[in-house]
Amino acid sequence: MNFDQFIQYRALSMKSAVEGIGTSKMLDSFIEKDSSVVAHFKTVCAPISLQLFERLSTTLDMLDISKRTFIEYAIIAALDQADVVMDQVDIFENQHPPADVVELADRQLKGI
Repeated sequence: MNFDQFIQYRALSMKSAVEGIGTSKMLDSFIEKDSSVVAHFKTVCAPISLQLFERLSTTLDMLDISKRTFIEYAIIAALDQADVVMDQVDIFENQHPPADVVELADRQLKGI
């Protein structure tokens, strides 16, 4: 490890401590043990190839990351990327009436 990598490692370690990233293992434990906590979560399940599962497991074991934490971060990143692409493409460009008009009408009906 060179000096730059060492400083980056320490900075990220401090950032994760400050942001509470380390508490994800505690949350994983609560989810597994407390049925009242489970009620506030949904399970995302999809069949994947054995090769991809083995790659996922190996990577998460090396990085000491739970599957739940990794998948949560991956879904957030993918959704953020999808939002950017949908905005760039303007998927509602030819919607009749335009989405902003529909949104304004909805707000007016709700008294917002």
